[in-house]
Amino acid sequence: MRLFSVAAAAEELGVSPRRVRQMLLRGALAGQRVGGVWVVDEPALRLAERARRPAHRPWTAAAAWAVLALACGEEPAGSPAARSRARERYARGLGELLDQLRERAALRWFYAHPAAVPRIADRDGVVRTAASAAPDHGLALAGTGPLDAYVRAGELATLLEEVPMEEGADPHNVRLHTVQDACWPFPPGAAAAPLPVVAVDLAESPNARERRLGAELLASL
Repeated sequence: MRLFSVAAAAEELGVSPRRVRQMLLRGALAGQRVGGVWVVDEPALRLAERARRPAHRPWTAAAAWAVLALACGEEPAGSPAARSRARERYARGLGELLDQLRERAALRWFYAHPAAVPRIADRDGVVRTAASAAPDHGLALAGTGPLDAYVRAGELATLLEEVPMEEGADPHNVRLHTVQDACWPFPPGAAAAPLPVVAVDLAESPNARERRLGAELLASL
């Protein structure tokens, strides 16, 4: 399999090497370290290339969560017209809507002391997703990667005050998907995201196995 250096990946994507390193750190580009140097395989590079040039414009966070609410068997928020649009969009199938759903949350990544990560995961208002929610849905994934979770944008500052974390660290062990407070979709006490949300997050994972599982789940929903 063809491997690309950071510089070569940057040239392929039309960005700076610094931008490629940022993408690697936050999981927007899957890579591995060989001899202490980042390398990227061609499938991961092409996936990142498609993500940077989506075929469809992303929807607003509110529109994205309206579609996901339907996928979770709930009535979406919004006006009758907005709910009608959400139903029309959902009828196309979640697997066809990944580009449009990307703006549902802003991804930020951190390094926390390993002993603090379970405390973050168990904190009220932190909702696990992707591989971090696999046990909740009986999915055969080993939870050895970073903690993936949703948090309200307005509560992130409080979390960072209570649990020291270094943002943008390499390596990172916490990935927080911050959702606009007005669009927060999860009920009080929720510890894990519903399966359709987990499936979408898996389908966007930098990990190839997680992406495959996400695609399979989306096809079955």
